[in-house]
Amino acid sequence: MKVEKSLGFSALFLCVFLAIFSEVLLSPFYPQFFSKVFGVEDLAYTGFYIFVCRLTVVICAPAWGFLARFLEVKYLLYAGQLGAVVMTALMATSTSANQFLAYTICLLLFKSSYLLVYPLIIQLAGKERQSAIAGTYQAVFHGAIVAGTIAGAWMVNLETPLRLFYGVAAADLFQFCLCLFILRKVSTRQPEKSETATGKIGNQWGFMVAIGLVILTFQLANNLVRPFFTAYVTQPEKFNVDLVASSYLFMIPSVMAIAALPYIRKFCKSERLSSIYLIGIAVLAATLFLQGWTNSLGIVVLARIVYGFCLAVTQATLELRLFGNSSSDRLHFNYSLAMSFANLGHLSAPLLASWVVSSFSLAAPLWVAAAICLANLAFAKWTIFGGFPQPIPVGIEEQSPPAGAKR
Repeated sequence: MKVEKSLGFSALFLCVFLAIFSEVLLSPFYPQFFSKVFGVEDLAYTGFYIFVCRLTVVICAPAWGFLARFLEVKYLLYAGQLGAVVMTALMATSTSANQFLAYTICLLLFKSSYLLVYPLIIQLAGKERQSAIAGTYQAVFHGAIVAGTIAGAWMVNLETPLRLFYGVAAADLFQFCLCLFILRKVSTRQPEKSETATGKIGNQWGFMVAIGLVILTFQLANNLVRPFFTAYVTQPEKFNVDLVASSYLFMIPSVMAIAALPYIRKFCKSERLSSIYLIGIAVLAATLFLQGWTNSLGIVVLARIVYGFCLAVTQATLELRLFGNSSSDRLHFNYSLAMSFANLGHLSAPLLASWVVSSFSLAAPLWVAAAICLANLAFAKWTIFGGFPQPIPVGIEEQSPPAGAKR
């Protein structure tokens, strides 16, 4: 029985892995992709494409979360997955960059529903397993980024890269069939709003605005350093490493996020979230500053190891704070709304990074990111870890486990 339940969660995490993997497959290589497939040499088009994609998710994600308050989550997920299958297959037939962009917008409209999977796993697992689920999610999320980045480098070198989108569509179809089987006997209807034994659910809108701003600045700081990091470390007068070495340096934080899984599972309990987050974000600020300040490659490697570990831990802590303070009937909506704030951070990061680099230097994004982390620390301590009630259990009623496992 326990084995069947574990297999069910493993299958849902496999869906998360495939979704992230396909999302990041081309993200580091869009300039090369547009140049090779559509003959677009203007780098500004890549920036425009990414901006439109992020904006689409910012708009669509809360809509799926809102619908989840009235409809069963699994049916919304099925609709999103089937729509993604069709749109991904159509992307493979694109004959121009603008047509590819139009299909991408439609794809993201459907694929925003994939954000429902993580809170669904939290809902099915129950409050006692939240830290274990959050740790596993971070490991799966960053593992998919590493795998997607490596596979993307191979994909962009293919003679006809567009055909690979048929493979991505097949992966979406596989996810649909898997979820259809796993969730066939599971009720994913959101429970009625309940007040838990620990007290009333606080001001949901005030809390959501506060944690949304914390998430926005968190994502802004940690995505600010990404666009120009490889250019920074390959400077001859700085570290003078080659492109392969720079890609290894770039991926260190994602690898360390996987290594952080046991720590998150053991220590990220509700009563410790405040201290873990505040210490973690302070360490993030210090390691970001070190990466921009030092001329020693060894210190950069060490700083990125510590940075990656703390990045996963602090991100998981924020998610646990969000789930812990969300009433049972708003779990999916609150998460999708939080992801809109996260995407605003993703959206702003490359714009701010470009301005900072053109105004100062390639090291400047690291210093600005460190300063944003310190501001984030102060705001988080004053609001979500101080101004609102301490974490309240999700209060999810007992659900049928996935994969048809019966108690």
